[in-house]
Amino acid sequence: MDKMVFTNPVLPGDYPDPSVVRVGEDYYMVCSTFQYFPAVNVLHSRDLVHWKTIGHVIERQEQLDLTDMPDSFGVYAPDISYYEGKFWVVVPYYHGQPRCTNIVYWSERPEGPYSDGVALNHHFIDPSIFNDDDGKRYLACGGGWVQELAADGTHLLGEAKQVWPGTGGAAPEAPHLLKKDGWYYLILAEGGTFFDHMVTVARSRSVWGPYEECPYNPILKQQDPEKRIQKTGHGKLIQDPQGRWWFPHLGGRPLKPNGSTPLGRETFLQPVEWTEDGWPIIGDHGTPVEIIHLHPEEVSAVADDIHSFVDRLDRNKLNPTWEWVRLPVSDGYQLGIDGLVLQCKPYLLNTPQPTLMLTRRWQHEAFQAETELRFFTRSRGEEAGILLYRDTDAILILSVRNGLGQTTGLPFDVKRLHENQELEGLYLQVDRYEHGKRRMLLQQKLPIGEGDSVRLRLSVDVRADVCTFAYAAGAVSSDYTPLDLTVEASYLFPEKAHRFLCFTAPRVGIYARGVLGLEQGYAAFREFVYTKAD
Repeated sequence: MDKMVFTNPVLPGDYPDPSVVRVGEDYYMVCSTFQYFPAVNVLHSRDLVHWKTIGHVIERQEQLDLTDMPDSFGVYAPDISYYEGKFWVVVPYYHGQPRCTNIVYWSERPEGPYSDGVALNHHFIDPSIFNDDDGKRYLACGGGWVQELAADGTHLLGEAKQVWPGTGGAAPEAPHLLKKDGWYYLILAEGGTFFDHMVTVARSRSVWGPYEECPYNPILKQQDPEKRIQKTGHGKLIQDPQGRWWFPHLGGRPLKPNGSTPLGRETFLQPVEWTEDGWPIIGDHGTPVEIIHLHPEEVSAVADDIHSFVDRLDRNKLNPTWEWVRLPVSDGYQLGIDGLVLQCKPYLLNTPQPTLMLTRRWQHEAFQAETELRFFTRSRGEEAGILLYRDTDAILILSVRNGLGQTTGLPFDVKRLHENQELEGLYLQVDRYEHGKRRMLLQQKLPIGEGDSVRLRLSVDVRADVCTFAYAAGAVSSDYTPLDLTVEASYLFPEKAHRFLCFTAPRVGIYARGVLGLEQGYAAFREFVYTKAD
């Protein structure tokens, strides 16, 4: 029977630093989520190709407080393992100081709920747990450091030892230990999570070393800048029930050689072959492959539909593909018969404070996102709508706004307030936030009143470098009116951040907010639709 063909990435969009564990015939993955909440998404698959988000490890503020978390800080590369009937997730929490705290959580169910966290150590990044066949447990950390972990998983034993620092590449990280045929293999990512990213390996007869380097290193690296898959690294060896080996890992798809990767760092899957002398070789002799072949009986397509997403927002719990930008404002939202109700709480979009911005990942280079909302305002300056969000330095918003009086987040202007005191009603507005500054791009009166439905639509095409806007007065999506405005999409790309590191890619979502000291209204969102564009 012919094999079925699948194309990398297996998980498009901002799903970096994948760690996968197999339990029976099921695979579970966790990824980095940084400042987003709930944190550490857990995904399930039966074939390593089709993935479905089933929950999060960190769902309560007392598990980990992400209040005021700076951009690209928070939850770095987590690791998931299985031991004694429990799932163990160790999370590196980088919180703006020159250190990283590694925290472990556990649950009997992969989707949770997970325990409160227990801190294991500081200073090391990218922890992972290795459970040896003699019952001993170990924690491996960035730089090739290893330390014994107590059987109950709550504390470390003895001293940490650097067993293998890598081959000399920059930033040796993402360590994973594996035991096979009496050998301990230590996998590392080196070169930094950019275009020099690569995977290396060494092995020893003892977990403590000495380790011998693989003569075929790097065992995965993209050497051709013209190829589609770049930045390959940070992965974990996994054996399937049929005995074959695979390597889920992160990578990126630049728009041109050495160019921007608008979807961020995505999850790819590579086949693995073992040499006669016992070394793993990933992909096509160390080069990442774009095509994956599986037998039809191996395919289990229970997964999130990545080509379209329709959320009626009518359940008692948010779909797990949604994540807030940091912690949501206290008492800021409810789910009920009116859909998702976001209160018009006061906050600034471009500061690291609690928000009411609900987001999900871009998963295509061209897509449309639309939402239906009804606005019940109480004060001038309240706003609600749809947005594109990379971080506090890059936000693009299409919103419905109550009146043209004082603008949230701008200095109080008595003259402007007086001039606009007659301009009541609901207005459509497009705002661009960039490097701490807000610029209004468009503003026009809407032909609707309070409580009437309005649909807002954003369209993005990163290859054409455009974002466009449309609205529909009423609940009928076919009656959209395009706005005479285009904005370049590229200012949202991670590479455009004016700081040393930007680990997060842009997202799309919905929001509402109000004015400090005034009575608060709310916006009721009835639907959100994300669709891949042709």
